[in-house]
Amino acid sequence: MKRFNQYISSSTLFVILIFCLLPTACTKVVDVDVPNGGERLIIEASINWEKGTSGQDQTILLSLSTPFFKQNKFTPAINAQVKVTNVLTQAIFVFSEQESGIYTTSSFVPVLNATYELEVIYNEERYTSSESLKPVPEITHVIQGVESIIGEETIQISAFVQDPVNQENFYYTEFWDTQEGRFLIGREIESDELSDGNAINFELDDEGFKSGGSIEIFAYGISEGYFNFINLLLEQAGGEGGPFSTTPAKLIGNCVNQSNPNKETLGYFRLSESSKYIYTIE
Repeated sequence: MKRFNQYISSSTLFVILIFCLLPTACTKVVDVDVPNGGERLIIEASINWEKGTSGQDQTILLSLSTPFFKQNKFTPAINAQVKVTNVLTQAIFVFSEQESGIYTTSSFVPVLNATYELEVIYNEERYTSSESLKPVPEITHVIQGVESIIGEETIQISAFVQDPVNQENFYYTEFWDTQEGRFLIGREIESDELSDGNAINFELDDEGFKSGGSIEIFAYGISEGYFNFINLLLEQAGGEGGPFSTTPAKLIGNCVNQSNPNKETLGYFRLSESSKYIYTIE
């Protein structure tokens, strides 16, 4: 079980070399030009259908990659054409731009295990992706315990789902703190490779938990492709960066630029059923 951490990419690098050649130190700043691959479209298309809701309201975010040292990290991709199609029924759901880079629909119809195709047309280039909407079991219960780390005790929360028998399943879980506002405090991924048909738990421990506070827990069904994508992301985000560490691989999602296949597209198109559980800290 692994936690998700955010990642960043850099297109420019300034190296500061300090040489102690004389009793007084001197500093030399070397400006190194690093090849810039240019802007890349980032597609954040997570279609989530919470159990017990219609799933009609969905949002897709489009932005552009930016240099590491640029102050404004979010550059919206505006005036794009966005639609999602149910491959079997050919029902088309158009996402309209509400704000810069934010595209929404209020008419999406979710169907478990159905295959959907995403199409984005931006700057006269066509991007596509295809995924199926993965189901997820209900979160059956949550257990609160204590985790001891280096002599200090922290509250640990464990959420459980009952994995279906003889089915290959992959899970993604989010923990949201609602004690003071609402913000994400943890993400987990898990597969049932070694626990098929058994109860699967997702754990989070946090020293900031307070008695009486509440957290929202969401479990999502995901595809094997998305599981592998997030798993690689976790490995790179958690790396120590030592001299013998593995060279980071490119984190390429499942979206393809059909107009220029050699031009990489960032982000992922995912469709998931989700189960929500609200838990109050004891």
